[in-house]
Amino acid sequence: MTKVFMDALVIIAALISPTGGSAKIVNFIQKGLIVGIVSQTVIFEVEAHNLKINKSKEAIGRFINDNNFLVRRAITMEEIAPYTGQVDIDDIHLIAGAKLTKCNFLITLDKKHLLREDIRQKFNDFKIVSPKEFLDFVAPN
Repeated sequence: MTKVFMDALVIIAALISPTGGSAKIVNFIQKGLIVGIVSQTVIFEVEAHNLKINKSKEAIGRFINDNNFLVRRAITMEEIAPYTGQVDIDDIHLIAGAKLTKCNFLITLDKKHLLREDIRQKFNDFKIVSPKEFLDFVAPN
């Protein structure tokens, strides 16, 4: 089964727009069509934006739980060490998380740091894609 690691921006987008691409991916996870994984580090990032997105930490936790996400413990400094210098320091936990959970995809909305071709080519174990790219992959028109 396809396994996806999702970044905080994708979770936030799904929380804000229940009909957008990110929410469609969450719907696939909720239905058991794909396996959705986040780390506790990603959840902390989402919770840090709770006032901006007008969602309580409890509502964020329910969203993660109700949609059948698997939650990996927080990414440690030792786990990110092998990727130091390969991507922006704020996003390195996503690379480590996707690799450690053996995901097929890292789904992100970060065009500046992760959705660049030079970054995508550095990692062969999984594909770094936007929600739209992922949806085009799983359900092409």
